[in-house]
Amino acid sequence: MISHVEFDVQPFAEQYKLGIICLNQPSALNSLSINMIEEMLRQLEIWRLDQSVVAIWLEGAGEKAFCAGANIVEVYESLISSSTMDFAQYYFETEYALDYALHRFPKPIICWGSGYVMGGGMGLMMASDYRLVTPSSKLSMPEISIGLYPDAGASYFLNQLEDDSIARFMALTGYQVSAKDACEMGLATHYVMSQDRQNLIDRLAQGCMSELDPNKVNAIIEQALFTYSQSDELPLLKPELFALQPTIIELMSGSIENIYTSMLSHVPSCPAMEKAKNTFLAGSPLSAHLILAQLEWAKGKSLESIFVHELHLSTRCCLQGDFKEGVRALLVDKDKRPQWQYSGISNVPKECTANFLQSY
Repeated sequence: MISHVEFDVQPFAEQYKLGIICLNQPSALNSLSINMIEEMLRQLEIWRLDQSVVAIWLEGAGEKAFCAGANIVEVYESLISSSTMDFAQYYFETEYALDYALHRFPKPIICWGSGYVMGGGMGLMMASDYRLVTPSSKLSMPEISIGLYPDAGASYFLNQLEDDSIARFMALTGYQVSAKDACEMGLATHYVMSQDRQNLIDRLAQGCMSELDPNKVNAIIEQALFTYSQSDELPLLKPELFALQPTIIELMSGSIENIYTSMLSHVPSCPAMEKAKNTFLAGSPLSAHLILAQLEWAKGKSLESIFVHELHLSTRCCLQGDFKEGVRALLVDKDKRPQWQYSGISNVPKECTANFLQSY
């Protein structure tokens, strides 16, 4: 299989190393094939044991995207060509294993989240300690359009947001969060300029550390980020999501049926809200139910239990949900006319949602 992920090392604090992971399939917005995921897992284990590698830098090739998420067409094709769920099960299991390995990695991870950061790309970024955004960054979880739900740990990190309404809104509409809003929400940790990528890496190399000290490693990273972060520029940027917060709180209140009624009658005040409304109304009604139920279930749950539950739910969506039809309509045939199992939000039986969410 052809590899679309590259590994390198750069100097860190003169005598140590910074491990570089570059997702290298820009023509596909660096979407994650199973081969890429497997190689990243193997390399992370090598670097975990290598004491000379003290930090990891995670990025995507090209200017358009860090990562547009999982290679879901790869999963779709396996479901169409095979009578088994073996590949789909393995894909999601391995993807979530990578996300979990990043969350629990014993060395700091810096994610260069420039351009589009979507779906599984959000899973990688949110598992990183330092989450960098640039003016071109757009963060989103658009799974409702393909008959899935925000996964790759989103059940965990969306529940870490201060406002439940914002979490619901992101999950149900695929809204693209700007760099400024990402910083204000805590999805990102630093706002930097695109042209400062190499300056940052060079600054990490110039740090001083006579002997290995994890605290010193973090201090070197934070000093470099402090030097190049544009915190003074953030107040000058046009607010987007937070300016819409009162409207979002009103729209996202109550049950999924209430949300549907509110969104249907809502008159958008800007193009972003119009796109969010249209995405929600065109999305899978079953996914809309599952999204709200999964977010509610995951509150207070451990990261480990959430990944186990997401694996169960994702395979159910492949086997019995709208996933195949959503991927077909959006990414394979590209007719954008999915024939969802249920014609509307009110047509989804409550027992159907319960059956999807229950454990084996």
